[in-house]
Amino acid sequence: MDILADMPYTFLGSRLKRLAEQMQAQASTLVENSGIHVPTGLYPLLVLLDKKPGLTVSEMARCTRVSQPAMTGSISRLVRAGLVSRQGEGEDRRKSFITLTDAGKTAIAQGEQVAWPLLDNVVQELTAGLSGSFVEQIAALEKRLAERSLSDRGARYASLDLQPVAGNELADVVALLNHAYRSGGEEAGWTTEAGLLDGDRISEQTLRQELADKPHASLLVWKIDAAINGCVWLEPVEDGVWYLGSLAVSPALQNGRYGRRLLAAAEQWCRARGGKTVQMTVLQARDTLVAWYLRRGYRRTGETEPFPTDDTRFGIPTRPGLFFEVLTKPLV
Repeated sequence: MDILADMPYTFLGSRLKRLAEQMQAQASTLVENSGIHVPTGLYPLLVLLDKKPGLTVSEMARCTRVSQPAMTGSISRLVRAGLVSRQGEGEDRRKSFITLTDAGKTAIAQGEQVAWPLLDNVVQELTAGLSGSFVEQIAALEKRLAERSLSDRGARYASLDLQPVAGNELADVVALLNHAYRSGGEEAGWTTEAGLLDGDRISEQTLRQELADKPHASLLVWKIDAAINGCVWLEPVEDGVWYLGSLAVSPALQNGRYGRRLLAAAEQWCRARGGKTVQMTVLQARDTLVAWYLRRGYRRTGETEPFPTDDTRFGIPTRPGLFFEVLTKPLV
């Protein structure tokens, strides 16, 4: 029995409060999973202070349209968390000026880079396609949250954990690349090049030689329960420019948005090492894959590179005139 749902109009305010508290709690968990620790429901106050430093408690109460006693309590929680400080306190704390501490400023910076884009994506997904009356939409939101929490939804967008490949894992990476790019029939993922190229995408011997010839490059892998399910090759080619290649996700997982997460993690890896631009080459005939990268922020440069038809280590063309397009993306 759910009395709030059974009497949706009579107890609409209580039902909205319940939904709001549920979303706040789940959003707070999602933010904490990103490594940011802010008391539940109080992140908007940090944003307010970032936009308007030095507000009084009364001014903050007016800006957020809550009571002054409630705001005083919220500020006290933020002070205890070390995220804000009071200045000019007297007998009347309502006239204290509230400012962000260094920890508060860090929480804002982390939010802008990680948590807020993630929350934006997750809540857009949660609310997409709602229809019917307002009460029906509330019921649909409650049902969706019961089926999958914001944290579970956010796991599809969060950056994956990448780590350098170990020597004894190269055979598994080769198997992944060949499965993702050369499998046909029912085993094929949408990234397959079957129909354009025959043969393996790469051999273990070739991969080992590539790593030996390019000591500054990194082959990174993503694992689930110790099994390699994704990989990417990253190589500095000039000042601030990194080449990205061999991005692959197990075909069984390719409909779970893991590709975009793997790409984002690879870009962040380059950015953390001073990268300002990512560059890649994609077969021009792979128009679906090119379009996928364009949606991720990559742009055509107009430059092309011929496919190495005389080097069969990376496959044998079954269609004449294959060539690569050069794509780039600024890491800003």
